[in-house]
Formats: sequence, structure tokens, C-alpha cells
Amino acid sequence: MLATKLKRCVFIFVILQPFLDIFWLYQPPIATFLGMSPATLIRLVFIAVIGVLYLLSLRNKKELWFYGGYLLLLGVYFIFHQRNAMAFHSLVPGNFGYSTFGELFYIVRMLVPLFMIVVAARTEYTDNQFEHIINWLTIFFSGSIVLTNVLRISLGSYLRNWGTGNIFQQYPHQRITGTIFDWFRPSQTMDFYGMASKGFFNHANTTGAILVLLTPLVFYVVVKNFNWKNSILMGVHLLACQELGTKAAGYGVMLALAAYILVYLFFAFVKKEVHFNKYLALFFVVALFATYGLSRFAPSVNRQASEEVVEKEMKPTKKKTKHLAKQLDQITKTGTRKQQIKFINKYRDQFGLNKGFVTKTYPAKYDPQFWLGVMHWPAYSRMNYRYLQMQIWRRVSAINNNSKDKLFGFGYIRLNNMGLIERDFVSQYYAIGAVGMLLLVAPYILLILFLGLRMLFRFRDLFTLKNVTLIMGVIMAFAISLYAGYVLDYLTATILVGFFLGQLVLGTFPPRQATDRYAFDRSHELGR
Repeated sequence: MLATKLKRCVFIFVILQPFLDIFWLYQPPIATFLGMSPATLIRLVFIAVIGVLYLLSLRNKKELWFYGGYLLLLGVYFIFHQRNAMAFHSLVPGNFGYSTFGELFYIVRMLVPLFMIVVAARTEYTDNQFEHIINWLTIFFSGSIVLTNVLRISLGSYLRNWGTGNIFQQYPHQRITGTIFDWFRPSQTMDFYGMASKGFFNHANTTGAILVLLTPLVFYVVVKNFNWKNSILMGVHLLACQELGTKAAGYGVMLALAAYILVYLFFAFVKKEVHFNKYLALFFVVALFATYGLSRFAPSVNRQASEEVVEKEMKPTKKKTKHLAKQLDQITKTGTRKQQIKFINKYRDQFGLNKGFVTKTYPAKYDPQFWLGVMHWPAYSRMNYRYLQMQIWRRVSAINNNSKDKLFGFGYIRLNNMGLIERDFVSQYYAIGAVGMLLLVAPYILLILFLGLRMLFRFRDLFTLKNVTLIMGVIMAFAISLYAGYVLDYLTATILVGFFLGQLVLGTFPPRQATDRYAFDRSHELGR
């Protein structure tokens, strides 16, 4: 009975994730009323309930020693991490802020998806139940993006945040100005920001990673049960990936579809796990060409043209360029600190620098030499915010000049207050250091490698279509994480990654082959 309750609770928790990623749940006044987002509070309640059910259902209590030892190591690490973070020094007063409670809460958040792996590895679903999970997630994520786009009520995936004038004003949380039907109209170059739509979700990059994670799973459902309902859901999913407007989702879904066609053919003709269906194969091929054709008009492609127009608009005339370059060289070499700061603030727009970066993220008045150096960069590099953020943190780290940062990090809260680096693994390295990465991030990678090798070594039994699909989705999600960030620190994505990674563990250690390993009572959930 406890196993059945745990199974249902995990099912509900997974299906709830799209609703817990609604944008307004993380904004004032909702997010400030309780001191935290209600989504976070709901997740913590669910995790507590799942934790209790899991412990009560666990027959082999010796496992608790392993968990206790891991938590002890994590506690020792946190003591060193805390001491190192408190010793942080920068040129900016307040050192970008730091909160012991906030940092501890971040560690707890990083533990949640690891715990999901453990629980999901002990929670077995039938093929029909697994299909329901994928379909409901597709409806809530992809379906809502497509629907809100058509109704023109979706939030825009990106902000207009270049400079401070005219079309480069920042419009926070703006809604889209056009739907998918407007993609095919001429002269839409500067409408990228009004066309890319993320539904009502919090971050476009996070949503993109989730869509990519789900992509192979959506294909798997179609292969296992090729009918009109699953086919329509697949089409909706492919459409949502293009509407989102991120390059990761737009190109990632096409790459996944091309790869999955090969996977399908392999399991039909070589492994012979599934029967070859010529209509299904044709459907996949048509979907691939249709997606590619649509992508030629999608916001992700239009974005490059938008950036080129912005760069051209921000570039002064040749005569003015020579004059500014001469002034920049002179002020860098002989100008006083006051003159340097005045020059940066006066000409930041002409150099294409974002006002928020110069005045808030890393104020020029505290480190004018850095920003004068940035002004010497090529225009594209100055406007590449992901690259600029990385260079800011390298500068901050160099000024702090503490070798222990590499081991223990100088704090997620500090990193978040200043602006996260849009590249996971790098961001966590600065925040929690190599030891923190080993304890909180490395388990994902090591587990994927271990399970992948196990599938290869036991090719006949474990190299199944479902296992290949699961590992394909998880690997693609981490690839997006490395490329675009906003995954490892966001629970909506990591909880889903943890769940599907746990299902992969279950698939590579089937209960019938690992009864002693699991020591878990499945009599109720399997209907035996």
C-alpha cells in the first residue's frame, strides 16, 4: 500500500512541474508574500511527503548509512564553503551580498533532483502509465506554448535590452506582438523579440531544455503507439520548440528527430525490438522536413538578423569611430579615475554596452579599468552578454585572488545577485567550487556514464529502445545546460531530469534481476 501511495505521489509531483514554473509565481507580490515562491513551498511539501513514504517503504535500512555518510560529507563541505564565501573581497561595496540561509537553501535545492533519482529508480510504471506521463507533460508544456502563441497572450521569450534608446529600450515581461502566422510576412527582421514566445513559463532557456529533454520521449511514445492522438501531440511539440525561439530548442529538436529516425531503424531492422511501420517511418521523415522548413521562418533564425541590425545601428560613423577610439586610448592611458568613469557613462551607448551591466551588475564607478578594456573589444564581443558575464566573473575572481575558491566556491547567492553565468557547470564551478561540483553535480555525469556503459556491456538485455530514449533525452538536456545555462539551478528542469534518469536506472537494473539490490516491496504497485 505504501509503495502504491509513493508511486501516485511521484506521478502527481512530476505532472505538476509545468504549473510550478508559471512566471508570476516567482514575481512580487506573490513571491515576496511568503518570503519565497509558493512553487518552491509546494515542491518542499511534496518532497517531504515523498521522503516519508520512501523511508517507510524501504525494507533494507542499511541504505540509510550511505545517505547519512553522504549528508555528513556535504555538511563538512558546507562549513568550508561558508568560511571561504565569508572571506570574499571585491572592489564593489557589499561584495555582491551573501546569505548563509540562502546558500544553505541552495544546497537543499540541489539535493532535490538527486533524491528524485533515488525515488524514481524504485518507482516502476507500466508502459501505459509512462506514456500518460509523457503525454501530459507534452500537453502542459508544448500545448500551452502553442495555444498562448495562437491567442497572442504568450510572454516573450526575450527582452529588448540593448542600449537605452528607441527600439532598444527594455520592456520587461512583454507579451508577444505576433503569432506564428506573422512569421511569413515580409520585413519582420526586428520583430524577433515580439515573435519568440515561451507561454507563461519563467525562463526560455529552462523551458527549451525541458522541451529538448522531452523530445526523444515524445518520439518513443509515437513509436510504441502510433495513433492520431500521439501524432498530433508530436506535431504540437515540434511546433512549440520552434515558437520558443531559442536556438537550442529549435535546432535541438531537428537534430533529435534525425537521430531518432536512425534509432528507430536500428531497433526495427537490427535489434528487431519493434516492427517496422512504413507509415510511421514516412511520418517521421515528413515531420523532419516540415520542421526544417518551418525553422527557416522561426524566431531563432530571425534573431541573428536582429542582432546584426542592432550592431549596425549601434556602430557610429567612421569619422566618429576614429574620434572615439582616440579619446578612449587617451582616457585609458592618462585620464584620472573620475574622467574615466565619466567617459564610460557618457559613451556606453555608442559602444553598445548595456546600461544594466555598467551601472548595476558590475558598476563602472568601482572598476573603470575593466570597462575601458571592454570598450576596446570588437562590437560583437561587447554585445555578447553571455561572454561579457563570463569576463566579469573572471575579473571578480582575479581580484578576490583566493585559491580556495577553486575548491569551495564563493557562493551561489553572490553569483545570483550579480547575474548568473549563462553556462551551467561553469556557473556552478564559480558558485560551489570543485568539491561542491563533485558532491552535487558529478553524480549526474558519473551515473550517465555508468548506465551507458552497462547498457553497452549488456547489449542484448539492456540496450532497449526505452533505455536508449531515456539516456538520449537526459544527455541532450545536459548538452543544452552547458550551452545555454538555466538548467542545473532550476528545479522544474532538474526534477524532470532526475525522474527520467531514475527511470533509466530502473530500466538498467530491472527488479527481476536485482531483487536483493532494491530490497523494495513492489507487490502492490505491480499488482502481484
